[in-house]
Amino acid sequence: MPAPSGRILIVDDEPLVLEALATALSPPHHVITARSGLAALEIAGQQPPEIVLLDYVLPDVSGLVIARMLRQCFPRLHVILMTGFGSEDVCLEAFRGGVQDYLKKPIALGDLLARVASLLSSQPRPDRPAFPSRDGAIQPALPGERGSRNGGVQRAVAFIDAHLDADLCLDQVAREAGMSKFHFCRHFKSDTGLTFREFLAQRRIARAAELLTKGDRSVSQVYLDVGFKDLSHFGRVFRKITGQPPSRYRRLAG
Repeated sequence: MPAPSGRILIVDDEPLVLEALATALSPPHHVITARSGLAALEIAGQQPPEIVLLDYVLPDVSGLVIARMLRQCFPRLHVILMTGFGSEDVCLEAFRGGVQDYLKKPIALGDLLARVASLLSSQPRPDRPAFPSRDGAIQPALPGERGSRNGGVQRAVAFIDAHLDADLCLDQVAREAGMSKFHFCRHFKSDTGLTFREFLAQRRIARAAELLTKGDRSVSQVYLDVGFKDLSHFGRVFRKITGQPPSRYRRLAG
């Protein structure tokens, strides 16, 4: 029986490492690469992988933070952390963050292939993305679903993304989707995997993380830019989703 194949996202800022791992895994696997944590989140939102090979040290955001965010969005995703550090503390924090496996660099390719094959053998159907990319991309409707319904959800996602700094309410977004609140809630959860409020929080925190790592705004400015009215509430939600308070997240990214 041939070994199972799957979609694998490799995240590392070293071009030679990316090239070596991609060459070893493809074929039979479909390999996508990213050189930063934020790029990995964008790619995963558009092309959900089954396995992520994630470097511990990235140029923008800690690999452990990215692992937590990916697992928040894709609960069934397998994450393998790659690191040149052998610290037990790193291992413990990685597994607490939802990492399934841990490989120390330099990586033995035979060992990597065996672990990937083992994970894919028990891999269920990939999650549909709950963490949209900046363009609001979500999965297409499943067979038998109404295209107009999915189009309404896509309009709602685009509207949310364009108004993250506003005081969005369910009535307003449901109208944008052309649905009643009842039907909107049901179809939105079916298509994104999250309730409207959960989705809005995820998207706001994703935007906040981007602003914290790419701009010079203070935390007290960022929370207003993404629609939060209270700094302490923003801090609690940010930590719940990323595993880090905003100020520490910025330091790690810097």
